[in-house]
Amino acid sequence: MKTDTQFPLPPYFNINPDTALAALGDPTSTADFGKIASNCNAGRIDLTSRGLETEGTRRLRQFSTWEITRYLIPVAPGHFRRVLKQNPDLPQGRSETSAGAKWFTLDEVQRLRAFFGAQGFKSKGYLPYRPKNQPAKMVAVANFKGGVGKTSTAAHLAMSAALDGYKVLVIDLDSQGSMTSIFGGKVQDEWQTVFPLLARHYAQHLRQENQSRVDRGEAPLPLDETLTEALEIAPRDLVQNTHWPNIDLIGAQLNLYWAEFQIPVWRMAARGWKLWDALTQSLEAGGILDEYDVIFLDTPPALGYLTINGLAAADILLVPLGAL
Repeated sequence: MKTDTQFPLPPYFNINPDTALAALGDPTSTADFGKIASNCNAGRIDLTSRGLETEGTRRLRQFSTWEITRYLIPVAPGHFRRVLKQNPDLPQGRSETSAGAKWFTLDEVQRLRAFFGAQGFKSKGYLPYRPKNQPAKMVAVANFKGGVGKTSTAAHLAMSAALDGYKVLVIDLDSQGSMTSIFGGKVQDEWQTVFPLLARHYAQHLRQENQSRVDRGEAPLPLDETLTEALEIAPRDLVQNTHWPNIDLIGAQLNLYWAEFQIPVWRMAARGWKLWDALTQSLEAGGILDEYDVIFLDTPPALGYLTINGLAAADILLVPLGAL
C-alpha cells in the first residue's frame, strides 16, 4: 500500500505496543504519591492565603486606603484621613505597622461610603445611583452555547456592582452550579434552588384552577406532596449570604436539572399556567425585587425552561460571544 505524501499517516497508525509502553515512563510509586500529596497541600495553603478557608468557605480580601479613594469613594486621600481622624466612631482600618497602609473590609467601606454620602458634597456621587420606588433591575446573561463566558461575565458584573455599593442578588439557574461555587454557596438538593419557586407558582395556579373546576362541578386536579411542600417555602428561605457583604445567592446544583423534566409535566396538566412568568412573579410576591438593587441571572447553555424563565424575567439581556 502506497502512502500519499500529501496526507501522511497519523502517528498512532500501526503503533508498536512495546514501544508505546516504553514511552510511558516508570509507573507511579508510593513516594511519587507522597510528592503529589505534598503539592496538593501546598496548593491548599496557597488558596487559603488568597481567601479560601481550610473548611471550604471563602473570605473577601481587604482594601487599602489608596484603592478606596482611587476606585470606591471619590475623595482625596488626605481628606479621607482627616475625616477618619475627626470621626473616631468610623472604621479606622488596620495596619501591620504604625506607619503602614490602612486596610478596610468591604463592610467598613460601605459604612464609610454611607457617611460621605450623608455628610459630603451633594454634587459628588458617593452613593450609587438608585431610582426611588423602582424594583430591582434583573440582568440575564445567556447564550445557548457553552464555554463563552456566561458565568464569568455574570460573576464579574455582580462583583463590580457590589464594589460600587449596590445590593446584589445572584441567581444560579445552571445545574452545573459554577456560579454557586464562585460565591462559596452550599446547596444540598433542589429544594435550596429556584425549583421550589417554580413549583410554588404552579401550585398557586393549580389552587385557583381547582376552585374554578369546583365551581363548574368538575373534579379538582391533585396537589401532590411536592407542590404542598413548595407552598411552604418563601423566596427569602432560599437566599444565602456569601463572603461578599452585599452579594446574596440563590444557588444551584445537579438536581436542579429535574425542573427541565417536571415543568413540561405541569404544563401538560394545566395549559393555562404561565410558566414563563413563574420566576418573575415568585420573586415579586416574595418581596425580593424590593430588597435588592440588581439581580443577575446565570442561565444554562441551552434553551430550556429555566433559561426561558430567566429571559422572560430579565430587564437587560447580555449575550457573551466567543472570540472569532
